[in-house]
Amino acid sequence: KAVNDLVLAEGLLKISVDNKIKELLGYSKDTTFFDWVIVCSYYSIFHSAMALIGTKNIKISSRLHYATLIAFAKQFIVNNELKKELFLIYEDAEEKARELLEIFEKEKKKRGEFQYHRLSKSNLEPAKKSIENAKIFLDIIEKVLVNKKVI
Repeated sequence: KAVNDLVLAEGLLKISVDNKIKELLGYSKDTTFFDWVIVCSYYSIFHSAMALIGTKNIKISSRLHYATLIAFAKQFIVNNELKKELFLIYEDAEEKARELLEIFEKEKKKRGEFQYHRLSKSNLEPAKKSIENAKIFLDIIEKVLVNKKVI
């Protein structure tokens, strides 16, 4: 699911910046989906975190996004478990673990801001940054899951 979310974010970015694609789809040249690029990028991060949390057999049923962020932080960052997992992959494991939590927190906040409060036309740079963050997050979590022999 996280991979599909990222692919959709990248596709929406392409549509938003390519007038030939817009013409082919019958969209106006002013049409952009930068807010949804940010939303889909966040969901890629969210679903990546959920996959990792799932390895602990933790079920989250209420306040889903907030609870997922807290569970990710508690289960993998605070107790240094992710640092230990990342140590097998990266030399700078502690920095990578902190980076993942920062990305998750930042993109969760940005998703709410851009989905509900901003106009999508002027958000190209935040949209690009969200895709970049989602790629970093997904790549690292996939490596951890492969190392855990989950995927």
